[in-house]
Amino acid sequence: MTLAAPTTAHVGVADDSPRLLVTRRDPATQSYYPLGFLTHDGHTYSFAYLRGAVAVEGFRTLPGLSDTMHRYTSERLFPIFAERVISSRRPDRQISMEALGLTVGAAPFEVLQRSGGRRVGDEIEVLPAPIADSDGALTVDFLVHGVRYQTLEAQARISQLELGELLRVVPETDNEWDSRALLVTDCDEVCLGYVPGPLLDLLHSAESCSVSVLRANGPEVGYHFRLLVRARLRVPAGYQPFSGPGWETVA
Repeated sequence: MTLAAPTTAHVGVADDSPRLLVTRRDPATQSYYPLGFLTHDGHTYSFAYLRGAVAVEGFRTLPGLSDTMHRYTSERLFPIFAERVISSRRPDRQISMEALGLTVGAAPFEVLQRSGGRRVGDEIEVLPAPIADSDGALTVDFLVHGVRYQTLEAQARISQLELGELLRVVPETDNEWDSRALLVTDCDEVCLGYVPGPLLDLLHSAESCSVSVLRANGPEVGYHFRLLVRARLRVPAGYQPFSGPGWETVA
């Protein structure tokens, strides 16, 4: 693993390499806040913290990534993220990969994109950073949050959902933690869970949004993998998610 030479901060989307937004959950509010970006160009992995994240009082670095001022690069996935890829030694790997709509041989970065890299009792999660095309259209896949806290009716409903079934995204303005919170429901308004916090700005900025079922799984896969959805959005011309002021990395 090597450190790249210091450079000026990157603003916006630097290249076409897939990016994952790395976030950490605040135990007090249960909200996720951004830490930095993990990228992979097919050969090299790269990670850099956000300037705004490291400036917050009490900021904690990720294990093995303690230098907040430089961009890390490596030909191998950094251990803090590699340990979040579903291991080939796990007896439930095939079930988990099928739940995510992936093949058993999927590449580590692809697994992180779909799985979110979450572990039981852990505070770290990653999310894909989509790029809007010239017409303002983009697609983002995400696992619905908060499934474990929904009713037994909702749990059963998730198991009955069909591939491609349309869902609804509904504001929950009386949410005590975040007035921007968005519920994911079926067409009968059965609440199935929540849109992940780091995606809220993107969905609120969208001129139109269509959400459909990508994978609906039974309880055997665990709450986090129960419902994978695909959102197709149209955003204002020139808008790019996770870019611009406030999204600059340290290098």
